[in-house]
Amino acid sequence: MKSWRPFERAVAFSALLLVGAIALVLWRGDHVGARVLRSSPATGSQVAARAPVVIEFAQAMDTASVESGFSIQPATPGEFIWEGDTLRFIPRTPWQIGAEYQVQLAAGVRDQRGQRLLRPVELAFSVRTPGVAFLRLADSGYTLWAASALDAAARQLSPGDGVFDFTVTPDGEQLIFSVVNDQAGIDLWIVGRGGGDARRLLDCGADRCFAPDVAPNDQIAYNRVLAPLSPAEPYGPPRIWLLNLRSGENLRLHADTQKIGYGPHWSPDGRWLAYYDGVAGRIVILNSSSGEELALPSQAGEVGSWAPEAEYMLFADMRRAGEQVRSQIFRASLATQDILPFFDPQPEDAEFSGPVVSPDGQWVAMKMRAQNLTAEQLWVLPPDGSFAMVAVEEAGYLYSRYQWGSDSQALLYHRLQLGRADSQPSVWLWERATSSQRLLVTEASQPLWLP
Repeated sequence: MKSWRPFERAVAFSALLLVGAIALVLWRGDHVGARVLRSSPATGSQVAARAPVVIEFAQAMDTASVESGFSIQPATPGEFIWEGDTLRFIPRTPWQIGAEYQVQLAAGVRDQRGQRLLRPVELAFSVRTPGVAFLRLADSGYTLWAASALDAAARQLSPGDGVFDFTVTPDGEQLIFSVVNDQAGIDLWIVGRGGGDARRLLDCGADRCFAPDVAPNDQIAYNRVLAPLSPAEPYGPPRIWLLNLRSGENLRLHADTQKIGYGPHWSPDGRWLAYYDGVAGRIVILNSSSGEELALPSQAGEVGSWAPEAEYMLFADMRRAGEQVRSQIFRASLATQDILPFFDPQPEDAEFSGPVVSPDGQWVAMKMRAQNLTAEQLWVLPPDGSFAMVAVEEAGYLYSRYQWGSDSQALLYHRLQLGRADSQPSVWLWERATSSQRLLVTEASQPLWLP
């Protein structure tokens, strides 16, 4: 019988150790199972009406298994969005303010190797009442302010002035704002809804970074205008850039530097990004996953308003009505790519602009200016345009930055009186149930809901 040489014994022993190690890993995997690294919202927390439910796994999951094991009480329809090993559930319409929700991911859901989740994941949260954020003019520029609720005192969030514009993250926990720096450029900053923790998010140097908008997956789309090579030269056209709030990755949206655009605006679920191309005179709609592009002809200079599930967009364009060119509203279907007038026939004695669809999809707010009116009115209509309510009409005032609340019950808007040098901008609220208006903040502009 052949005897084992020392080298052969060592090889055989190593092979046995390797087999044992593999068996141990498989045994431990069977007993540890699929693992969850983090989940939100935290149990017992109060969240915004658009806050997503997020579950991050330690391994690649069987997505169908996870989605079938996911449940919410009260039952709430929504969209599942996967980014690697992270699941985001985005409610199709906002959570109900004041309501409590229970989320469960059942034990037994599988990863791609067949390992199962051994214990259920359970979350419970309630939905807070929204507040309002706005800008206020200081000695040498604007400052950013916020009130956690409409009846609460406001506090300044920006550490100084020079604020150019701002937005609020979909979960309402942070505000992204742009600030003029000492190189005449504009940087991006971030601050929590409670204030006191403001920090520079992106140092843009002499470039100008502004008009941020945040998707549910924390991807910030913003405008960036590159600084000229010499002070005597003008700034160039704006382009869209993407900044990931979690990783810090910062990239131009299009590799082609000839593609320009401004005013980026994400769809509610983050699947689509729209922006305005002023050179081509069009609204560009980009699918963030496939890269598919749609184009809506428009000379209005702004992006339209998304329907709740991004099935269509309402937008304004300058078209001929009778003997004059007027601003009109159109409806573009993303599925069929049809573009139809909102009003049929289009009124020849009035123009309409700035459509804003409510989060529940049941109402549209827009501005109306008739030939015999010197100022504007805010109208509220159903999506089919079958009738209209005049929500706000007061001679001698302009209205802007109007926005529906998450429950579609109220409009926040900015009001400015015409023809007076001492006119102070103010923030108002129109309530649909009573068709009444009330003043929220004086000496304030560019309001946004703080969900």
